[in-house]
Amino acid sequence: MKLLNKDEFIANEMKYYFIKNQVKEGDKLPSERELSDFFGVQRATIRAACDILEEEGIIGIKERSGRYLGHSRITVNLQEIKSFSDKMSEIGIGLESKMVAFEFLEADKALSRKMKMPIGTPVNKITRVRKAVWGEKVIPVAIEYAYIPEEMAPKLMKYDLEGRSLFEILSKEYGKIPKRDDQIIEIVYANEFESKMLKVDKLTALVKKSGITYDENDNVLQYLHAIMNKEWLQYEQRNEMIENKVNEVFNHGL
Repeated sequence: MKLLNKDEFIANEMKYYFIKNQVKEGDKLPSERELSDFFGVQRATIRAACDILEEEGIIGIKERSGRYLGHSRITVNLQEIKSFSDKMSEIGIGLESKMVAFEFLEADKALSRKMKMPIGTPVNKITRVRKAVWGEKVIPVAIEYAYIPEEMAPKLMKYDLEGRSLFEILSKEYGKIPKRDDQIIEIVYANEFESKMLKVDKLTALVKKSGITYDENDNVLQYLHAIMNKEWLQYEQRNEMIENKVNEVFNHGL
């Protein structure tokens, strides 16, 4: 069993404090002095505990304002296929999408390699900014570049690409069900366009997710290149075989 140091112990106690006192996302936290009086520790201990909670994404700091309880984060399982809309809905946060551009193009050498398709393949390119609706705030959290082969979704432009998810449109309008995808996750740094769209400083660290989504017949449905604010994301990767074994032991004993 790991023994907690004082900072870690107070950080855990603060989590219970938030629950007991029904502190809500976005609520301002008491001052360091108030928290140190409440927990009976020095302010330096409170500050260190807050640093731990900041690293975990539980609280955040607003300059010249103080500390606030942070928002929920989207949990992305790298082996799970879900639309961005569904992931936002799971954490109780609304979603708005703004379409920046819709382009019809032919795959060049670089894109054909990424999509595993011949050069010249007709492709729809959709650029959207995805925004979290958090209380009265609307916060841009991701820029998505979706490349969808024209043969998979002809006349795609006629559908509501701002109000509906692409997965929903592909499934309901074209009968193309996303079944699996390959993803690569990287850290990149905001360029001028990304900093403007996501309202972050230039060179801010962001998450880049890229990969291909396939249907049940292994046809390419889309190639997605997304740039996301890492403050809204947390990633996990589960191994189904290991999880099943653990459940078997738990349910039936060794």
